[in-house]
Amino acid sequence: MKILKLNGERKTLSQSEINEFFNSIKLKFTKTTFEFDTVKINVQPKNWVEAHEILKNEFKLNFFNWLSAVDWDNEVAVGDPPKEQVTPMFEIMSCLSQTDSNNLVIISTNISKEIPDIESLTPVYRGADWHEREAYEMFGINFLNHPNLKKLYLPDGYEGNPLLKSFELISREVKPWPGDVDVEAMPEDKVATEEEK
Repeated sequence: MKILKLNGERKTLSQSEINEFFNSIKLKFTKTTFEFDTVKINVQPKNWVEAHEILKNEFKLNFFNWLSAVDWDNEVAVGDPPKEQVTPMFEIMSCLSQTDSNNLVIISTNISKEIPDIESLTPVYRGADWHEREAYEMFGINFLNHPNLKKLYLPDGYEGNPLLKSFELISREVKPWPGDVDVEAMPEDKVATEEEK
């Protein structure tokens, strides 16, 4: 349920107000969906920063919630490969919201894994700083014109990007995933098996 703050009071947004918000964004961004009370916009990488500027200035989405990425790949070092073939790429997503309501928007773009470069959002949202640093460290995504693109968590000499599907987890070479080993049946399953005999 959406809430709107008006003069310090909270007001529930009507379905027509929610629809109006979605439709106004859809007029500006053609690749827009509305599912699970969330507006999602897909933009081209070249329009990444401009889309955020428009959403901040024209739609009052002035709070930067988060930024993250998904490594879409068919080759996996650990676990099961995808059920269907995917195009290898990085999907980068950010979430913006209004400070006077619970309206939020997710913006998504896809970039090449061979040249994982995209412009930084820090000139538009200072809050993007640490989120981009984390994506840089964990996925190897290069945020162009970022003011301080350094690692947050891992030591300086650490090599690799731990959230890539191709990243080998040494701990899983020593001990396999739990799904790869036989697991004892639950007690209620044993009772059913004995009754069948």
